[in-house]
Order: sequence, then structure tokens, then C-alpha cells
Amino acid sequence: MLGKRAWPLVLLFLAGLPRFAPAQSSPSDIFVNEDAEEEEVFEPLRGFTGYGMTMGVIRLHGGEVTKGAKVRPVLQGDFRYRFSDRWIGKGEFGFGWNGFDARADTVLAVTYGTLGALREFRDVVGLTLRAGVGLGMYRWNYKNGGKSVRDPVTQRFYRGFVPGGYVGLEGEHRLTRHVTYTLAFQEHVIMTGADRYQSLFNEDIAAWTARLGVHYHFSPYEGIIWERKVNRKISLTSGRADK
Repeated sequence: MLGKRAWPLVLLFLAGLPRFAPAQSSPSDIFVNEDAEEEEVFEPLRGFTGYGMTMGVIRLHGGEVTKGAKVRPVLQGDFRYRFSDRWIGKGEFGFGWNGFDARADTVLAVTYGTLGALREFRDVVGLTLRAGVGLGMYRWNYKNGGKSVRDPVTQRFYRGFVPGGYVGLEGEHRLTRHVTYTLAFQEHVIMTGADRYQSLFNEDIAAWTARLGVHYHFSPYEGIIWERKVNRKISLTSGRADK
């Protein structure tokens, strides 16, 4: 048992012990990673005009003449106008060709221009997906050794300028405020059968294309705006934005 004189000493000892309490955070303790990248949110391109170039591959199919066709490059220019966030009107001009396994020095070349529309239906992993349809005119030419081949019965050249159309699927991703890239697949129908040849081109042919493209957009009201990147860093200590 402690004497009466010892109790004051015990109380003084306990009072001198450090107090264990949860540490309180102060504003200066907060760590801010000023270099962290923020996800950019771009303004809609509604009412903007776009110009672009796409490249990829084309494969002709359907009909006797396309048997053994080889996949070859296709080049296509793209003009588009964004009527709304969902609807895009577009014009395309392209050129491609196919060679053939069993027919050396023989190619079937196609040049075309189409007008169509795209409608947005879903966003997936950063891509805006759109379905499209279009109509146009197709110039086709079947050549051997650089010269057009003739129909053996009618002696008409295997070449023509015929109507056609396509259905397609496109995925688009925004790179900057004005620049996007696209991945597009299209299935074309070329009405070569309308020219009434006796063989080879006595029926319609088709072609699928897969292309990757880059597009630049500008507003008809603002004109062409060059991209400019601005770096901003914010410090909680100063509360100011340094440009």
C-alpha cells in the first residue's frame, strides 16, 4: 500500500507520460501528384466539317471473275459533316485493286465515289461505334498487261461505270480537340451485271474493305484552328495555376 505522501508523486508521473491520440492531418500533410495525367474531356464536334485519309486492304468476291483474288491495298479520301452528336454525313472517294493467283499480270481495279451517312449506336473502350450506309458510282476495269481485256463474244472491253452501294461499321476515337482516328469496315456491292456481258462480268461482284484513317475537323464558323497543348500544374500550397 502506498502512503499518503506517495500519491502526489504517482499523479505527477502519470501526468508526464506522453498522450497517445490519433494524429490529425493538416492541409500541409496532403500529397498532391502534380504530374498525374487527367482524362481529357473534349467538346462535341457538332456542326464541324472533317477531312481525312484512310488506308487499308480490299478483297473482291462474288462471281466467277473474282475466284482466286488476292488482298491488295486500298486508298480512300473522306469528307464528313457532323449534323448532330449522333448523325454524320460523309462523302468518300477511293481506289483499290486485286490480282489473281492463276492469272498472271491480270488485275481488276475499282475507283469509286460514294455519299452516305453514319449513326452512332454505342461507346466501347474509348471507341464511338457507328453503323453506316451509302450509295455511289463505281468505275471498274479488268486488265491484263496494263490493257483492258475484251469479252470474247461481244468484243466489248471489260470495263464500265456502274452504280453500287455499301454498308459499314466504324469506330472513332478522339485524339485531340480536332483530330480523330477511325477503324472502318465496309461491304460494297458493284453492279457489274448491269452491263450485260456474256461471261465473267455477267453478274454483280462485291468487295470488303478494312481501313485505318486520321481526320481533322474544323468549324465553318471558326475556321481552321491549329492544335496547341497547354500544360497546367496546380499546387495546393499556393492555390495558383502555373501555365
